[in-house]
Amino acid sequence: MAKIELVRRPSLISPKHLLRYVFFTEMQVEQAAKILNTLIANDGKMPDTDWERFVLSSRGLYVKVMRKLRDVGMVEKKMGYFSICEDFSHAVTKLAEYWTQIVQSHTEGDKGIQF
Repeated sequence: MAKIELVRRPSLISPKHLLRYVFFTEMQVEQAAKILNTLIANDGKMPDTDWERFVLSSRGLYVKVMRKLRDVGMVEKKMGYFSICEDFSHAVTKLAEYWTQIVQSHTEGDKGIQF
């Protein structure tokens, strides 16, 4: 049985460490790394019919991780191909800017902020 380990506030030593900000378990991080490494090894693009090449340990884990990679914008599917994309970078930039606005508003005395 695989050991499930939660990762909190990892440091960014390598590209794989970035995945620890997106995924909750080491198995998910490993699965995401396999997907992204497979895409990179194939020039960033692969037919969706080759999805079995992405599977690390189970189809369920693959489906869950691929869905999240697509939802956050690290991977996209177009015209029958999976490819790496930059949407994640744009989303994280917007998120950072919005969080900065929230913190500044609070610092300036806005007590009406609610989540």
